[in-house]
Amino acid sequence: MFYLWPQGRIVRIAVVVLAALIAVDLGYSGSYAAWRAYAEGDAGGVRQLVLAVLYGVLALTALIVGIVAAGPHRRAVQFLIEVQEEMQRVTWPTGSELWRSTLVVAVAIACLAGLVFLTDLALYHLLQSIRA
Repeated sequence: MFYLWPQGRIVRIAVVVLAALIAVDLGYSGSYAAWRAYAEGDAGGVRQLVLAVLYGVLALTALIVGIVAAGPHRRAVQFLIEVQEEMQRVTWPTGSELWRSTLVVAVAIACLAGLVFLTDLALYHLLQSIRA
């Protein structure tokens, strides 16, 4: 099955953005920082230069791999297609059903919070009486 255009585009954009973020982080935090330390004459000298080149190559590699990986991946795109098909089969609640369900959940949470509070209060007073 061929992928639909919107799902394929979403996957490709996510992969490219992730690869770009990784490449920028490697380039700035790794390569640029090591190059700056080398240029300022900090300790390490040649070691800093080697690290700068290594991080630069890693950043470029991450970017190239990300762009190559941005091709259509059938499993990821197929998952998004199946999610879209499933969402079309969902029966959504009406406004009144949603309101009643929300009210039931809120009342249940309030009752549970009250029960936990009363239990905590009773245990606190019991421990205070044992201490005294």
